Amino acid sequence: MTPHQRPHVLWDMVDGPMPRGILGLGDPDIHLIDGRWTMFLGGFSTGFRNRLLRATLADDGDLATGPWHFDLDRRGRAAPLVSDPPRGSWDAAGMHTPSYVPAVADHGPRIYYTGRATTRQFGPRSRYSIGVLEHRDGRWHRRDTPLVEGTRSRASVLEPFALRTEGRYRMWFQANPNEVGPGEQPDYELRCSDSMDGITDWSDPVTFADPSEGFFDNALAPIRGVDGRESWVMVLARGSNLHRTPDFPAQGLWWMTAPTPSADRADWSTPRRLLDTDHPGTPAWLGAGTYGPSITFAEPDSARATLHFSATRAAPAWPRLAVERLLAGRRPPVPSPFQLSTGSLVIDFDDV
Repeated sequence: MTPHQRPHVLWDMVDGPMPRGILGLGDPDIHLIDGRWTMFLGGFSTGFRNRLLRATLADDGDLATGPWHFDLDRRGRAAPLVSDPPRGSWDAAGMHTPSYVPAVADHGPRIYYTGRATTRQFGPRSRYSIGVLEHRDGRWHRRDTPLVEGTRSRASVLEPFALRTEGRYRMWFQANPNEVGPGEQPDYELRCSDSMDGITDWSDPVTFADPSEGFFDNALAPIRGVDGRESWVMVLARGSNLHRTPDFPAQGLWWMTAPTPSADRADWSTPRRLLDTDHPGTPAWLGAGTYGPSITFAEPDSARATLHFSATRAAPAWPRLAVERLLAGRRPPVPSPFQLSTGSLVIDFDDV
């Protein structure tokens, strides 16, 4: 990490804190909605379900450090946006990576998300698709069928980032043969597709970043320069090293710019590394890499942005980690093949 970057951990599966009823959090997506900063997240509940959640920033809170207050159910637990999908559905095994798009014209607010069909989270038998929640009558409604599905060579699609531009919906997403399992090297292809109504007729996807670059997901936001002209910043992440695989690709965050949120990679500048989580001084909670970025400019004419992201802890396998913490007089983490966190970082793009 470079000196101007000061990562802050918001929620951590190992050291906490965690909202009641939640074991792990990630995939932060931040927007100003009706005058209040709102964060949508994916959460793994104590009932072992992946659900979509919402938190809002306290009146006196700070985007980077919080506090953030979760919507709660009657029992005081973090409340999901929608009920769990029915058994056997395309997203029955879990919902995560929300991407919010505000209402426009006769289309209400939406949240695009990843749904998992299989009990397997990773490896050749894992399957992911992309769907949407639609906001009507004061609540979120889940569509019964996915919007985008994988192909024979790349069976899973996930990590959507959607926005409205040029009179249409545009979505970047990840396509891979399967989510990376233990001992596997990543095979990620970042794609982009358009739809006029954001539901049907998604265009044949174009390859935005091929597997040689290793980018797993991305986020975009407009930025206004000192000359008053608007351009766009994209932050990209490589999938973190969940399984402690040797010789895994370099980890961190990258960024690039373009005049518009173009689907054509040629319109974008060369990616520059923004966060190096392979640096020896990196805190353990993000030491195995970051993914799921979100970029927020609180002031429209400022180059200062707050990045939020998911992170994977650099730690030994759970049994050894549990023993180490017990010997240190600390509570062991919940059994898991990896430990995730959600963090933030304040960046002045004028300085990078």
